Amino acid sequence: MAKTRFWSGFHWPSLFLMLGLCTAGILIIYSATHGSEMADLKNASIQQAAWVGLGLACFFVLAFSDYHRWVAQGWFWFGGGIFLLLVVLVFGREVNGAKSWLRFGPVGFQPAEVMKLAFLVGSTALLVALRERIEKFRTVLALVGLALIPVLLILKQPDLGSAAVFLPMCFGLLFAGGTRLRFLLIPVGLGLAAFLAIYLWVGQFGKELPFLKTYQNNRIRTFFDPNLDPLGAGWTIRQSIIAIGSGGFTGKGFLRGDQNLYGFLPKNIAYNDFIFSVLGEEWGFVGGALLILGQAALLICIAWIGLRAPDFEGRLLAGGVLGMLFTHFFINVGMTIKVVPITGIPLPFVSYGGTFLAVCMAAMGLMQSIWRQRRLG
Repeated sequence: MAKTRFWSGFHWPSLFLMLGLCTAGILIIYSATHGSEMADLKNASIQQAAWVGLGLACFFVLAFSDYHRWVAQGWFWFGGGIFLLLVVLVFGREVNGAKSWLRFGPVGFQPAEVMKLAFLVGSTALLVALRERIEKFRTVLALVGLALIPVLLILKQPDLGSAAVFLPMCFGLLFAGGTRLRFLLIPVGLGLAAFLAIYLWVGQFGKELPFLKTYQNNRIRTFFDPNLDPLGAGWTIRQSIIAIGSGGFTGKGFLRGDQNLYGFLPKNIAYNDFIFSVLGEEWGFVGGALLILGQAALLICIAWIGLRAPDFEGRLLAGGVLGMLFTHFFINVGMTIKVVPITGIPLPFVSYGGTFLAVCMAAMGLMQSIWRQRRLG
């Protein structure tokens, strides 16, 4: 009876959706890398399966723990995340133009990804302390100010994609906390103002943003006009659109994507940032729609867990996780179809990469903890 009670507290739909997306990710990664002559790429799907195992360990640790303890230690984890961001600026390893990796022997990870989870519990601790003033404008400013600390450090790497996640997380946290609607427009307004400023500065005036590298500025320019450099900075987005468009309604079939197979879609990004392009070519509209529906269903599950959370802390955590995962999902899919600029941001549970996958699965463990606290009392 005790064993049955132990397992009965799980929110099974979100667990199965998470595992389904992880499985789909391993299959698509295999398809994107199986034809490569590089050993690292050939073994990418096996490595991803191992990281799913690591992610599940993180998931169950948090699922069977009390989420209140993580919030109580929120400032400790936030401080630890900031420390790692400072360390990576000094001792970090540069990959794809960004100094964003820390490596200890064979083990490497990205502090910016870990910071998302640290910011989640740290900002929840802040809002719990300010609960009586959650509707005040200065509370919004306090949270946005807290977010700007990791944002500025991540932009120094530079990693525009990871930095872009924190303001939407603020929106989710404030919305879940019950902040007045007009104050919620502040993170939205800051995001729109930043986009407009970038558009005018880079897209219209042809200037470079000083905190980004040349190739990142070129990505922004070619978003507004891919024909500026069709064989250079505009190549990837053009090939992505061709790949997705050529998939048609049902796709070309598993392992039969020409754009990916022959390297028109660069192999070093096809299995992570542009994994949706591989899916679109091989599985067409049907496959793309199913993946989008799976991601949307998982987001709905998180929102439902937040609505049914037993207390204020649980609602805040769900709001922050929802903001984080939705932003990743929207930007990743959007950049493959030229809705947003290319920023190098992974698709939750699907793209290749161990640190972000473990963070996502740990976040879902927190959601299970919230649901189990409600069900098990």
